[in-house]
Amino acid sequence: MGNIGFDINKEFLPSFDKFDSPSNQRLMFLKFFNQEVSSDMRFTKEELAICKEESLFDIFAKKIIKNISFDNYVYSSIKNIDIEKTKKINSFLSKTNKNKKLKRNSFSFLNSLEESNVNLAVKLIDILEDCNYSMFLDGEKIFKNFVSHKVLRSDNSREVYVHKDSIDVISNENNFKTKIFTFWKLLDMSNLKIDEHIKKAVDCINTSEFKQVYLVYPKNAKFNKHVQVKTEEIKVGEYQIKLIPYSLRSTLR
Repeated sequence: MGNIGFDINKEFLPSFDKFDSPSNQRLMFLKFFNQEVSSDMRFTKEELAICKEESLFDIFAKKIIKNISFDNYVYSSIKNIDIEKTKKINSFLSKTNKNKKLKRNSFSFLNSLEESNVNLAVKLIDILEDCNYSMFLDGEKIFKNFVSHKVLRSDNSREVYVHKDSIDVISNENNFKTKIFTFWKLLDMSNLKIDEHIKKAVDCINTSEFKQVYLVYPKNAKFNKHVQVKTEEIKVGEYQIKLIPYSLRSTLR
């Protein structure tokens, strides 16, 4: 599925499982964004609620504008005016002024309130400007982070180690070790094309202490049940390779 995201005109979001409507797709994206950023940049429940009516670009633009715009302005005694931030904000405002819903007057540090969170607005503008007013999230990264966060919260009795390309789950009490590899790919059980993924599991079992390997993918209509894989390439005795469908529906709550 690759990267997911949007530009000023269009959204590039996958359709699967419960994510077959633009509002659900946007909500999934925003929840993933919240997962990846610091708390001050996250979208609130109220901000998330408008994804039914607004595009992702407009949602981000409204968050930016909210942090620099107020109904009533008062004169500020600020002496040090940040010219670069002012230029950045006004450049962004000029970019969005074609949209009547987003249209705002130019910004000035001389006309602001104490509640103004200019730095947050600038941080969000920086993210959008990086790719010419677009934003994309790395599908492989966000899916792995989503799964690892869920695993970390699921059971305190297990040891969980998150590595660059895998998640290790170790239970000394039950004497098992599981290696989890995540893949941002929609599987079709009638036409599997995952030879490289299976090889990764086989190599892990043949060369490490992990004899139980889970290959985890987003759950979808064509892949919604656990599947056990057997292969003659395994050199050890007991082992287990499973294909695991992982639901993303919790992002809709």
